[in-house]
Amino acid sequence: IAISSGITYQAFCKLLRSVYFEVATEFEPVKGKPNSDSRVSLLTGLPRREIRALRESADTPPTPRPNIERLVLDAWTSSLDFMDAQGDMLPLPRTQRQGGTRSFEALVERVNKDIRARALLDEWLRKGFVTLDEDDRVVLVQRRSTGVVEGASGTGLLLSEMVSDLFNGFDQVYLHEQPVPGFGFNVVYGHQLTEESAQLVCSMAQREGVQLMNRINRLVVEREALDARRDGATRRVMVGFGSYQTDGEQDPGLMSPGAPLETGTAPAPAGS
Repeated sequence: IAISSGITYQAFCKLLRSVYFEVATEFEPVKGKPNSDSRVSLLTGLPRREIRALRESADTPPTPRPNIERLVLDAWTSSLDFMDAQGDMLPLPRTQRQGGTRSFEALVERVNKDIRARALLDEWLRKGFVTLDEDDRVVLVQRRSTGVVEGASGTGLLLSEMVSDLFNGFDQVYLHEQPVPGFGFNVVYGHQLTEESAQLVCSMAQREGVQLMNRINRLVVEREALDARRDGATRRVMVGFGSYQTDGEQDPGLMSPGAPLETGTAPAPAGS
């Protein structure tokens, strides 16, 4: 991933230093006090001068530039007005003259009045992110690749966030054997399948996964609205679903053919 994204070894090392520093600053503080530069240096092996430089740069983090496409998509998928009871995104009339406030044009103007809805629609049609049906309504192609909207840099940020959350859960459950409320991880493995069978499995996973994610998304939107003015509304959640297939001879994966857990659901930690 790093090589295909143009990330050099030097850039990767710089990023790794930042991650080590960030984790070490909050790692098991002594008597509840913030970790000093000396302790962070001891935990990471980084010289104190680098620790000081990293601490100074951490005080002024860069402000990410909002992605208009992402903002429009978020507005579409986070409004109960734009989804049905199952959480599926409703087709939107293309113009305000056709659909009023529940149109694609109104949705875009809600986010940014400088971007013409037609320009964004043409771009999304080109990318295959949406289609136009026979009634001239804009139909969202469900859960396409994040790269369609995010771009290379945005996809990298999203990937790092997902991996970070997953690793944090694994760290507490597997390494420290601590219960993590809400953390779950279940895997189904398959081996020695034809390409047709593998595609059948992945297609089923994608189809039913989309339906599940839409229902969860609707629940999230409902609870966000309910909790908007309540005390203690500080929690965040991430729920994901995915599938992957590849050549088992070139990459046999975790479970080799003939192993006891070759197929079926792999055991998951308590709380999964």
